[in-house]
Formats: sequence, C-alpha cells, structure tokens
Amino acid sequence: MARPPGAFQSITFAAWRDRLPGLDGASDRYYVTLAELLVRLGSFGLGLTWKVRIDDARLVTRFAEIEKASSGAGIGTLELLALVAPDLQFVDADFAGYAGNELGVVLREFDSTSWDLCTTDPSVIRGIRQHFPDAVPTPEDVLQEIPWPTSRRET
Repeated sequence: MARPPGAFQSITFAAWRDRLPGLDGASDRYYVTLAELLVRLGSFGLGLTWKVRIDDARLVTRFAEIEKASSGAGIGTLELLALVAPDLQFVDADFAGYAGNELGVVLREFDSTSWDLCTTDPSVIRGIRQHFPDAVPTPEDVLQEIPWPTSRRET
C-alpha cells in the first residue's frame, strides 16, 4: 500500500563540512558525496532500487551514464555506489530509492551546497541526524519541488 505524501519526513543539511582538526591542528572542509550518504543509509538502503535525475546530465558523459543505468527498472544500491564512488559531486540531482514499487527515500542535492533527505522511515532520519546534527526540517516549498511520485514507482 502506498503511503500518502504526508507520511514523508524530510531534513536538509549542509553538503560542505568542516573536518575535525588533525594532530597538527589543521582543519579543512570536505564534501558529503552521494557515495557517503548511500553508505550511511546502511541496511535500509541496501535493497533499494534507484531512479536518478541529474540536471544537465547530457553535458557530462559520466552523469548521462548514471541516468541511463537507472532508467527502466532502475539500478541497485551497490551498482549506483560503484558508479558514484568515491568522490563524484553533482550540482543539482535527485536520487529516488524504491523498495519494490514504493518510494522509500529521496536524496536531493541542491546546488552542491546542501542535501535534502526525504523518507517514510523515521529511523533513517534519526540515523542521518546523528552524522549531521545541523540537519533541520526541509522547508515546505522545497518538498513541493520533489519530482518523484510518492504513491507509486515511476517506470
């Protein structure tokens, strides 16, 4: 049974993070990649099938290949991870993870500055908040822009 859109919870957090200072006292910034988020989803994400939309994918061969791989029936988590690991960065992209025909999670990268995570599973929100304590509820206008149907799997 499909969940209504209201069953989804969403958080937004910064894509660029401060690294903890090293032994020499130096710190630097790093980017949270899709690969890191897929790993942080843990067992929840392993069985998902992904559909991908990347703005201007046709302009970057690797992006076009990822979109093509996810077309039709979609692509498994480990296959997607292999295509994006270790450090591929997108500008604007949406990654929709389905469990069977039901949308379970959307990862949305916005302008290489932030990530939105939208899911029906509160434990996923809690887990991501542990790693990214600056996460805040996603503004309602952003939620309305999610291009994926929440009631069925898009084919």
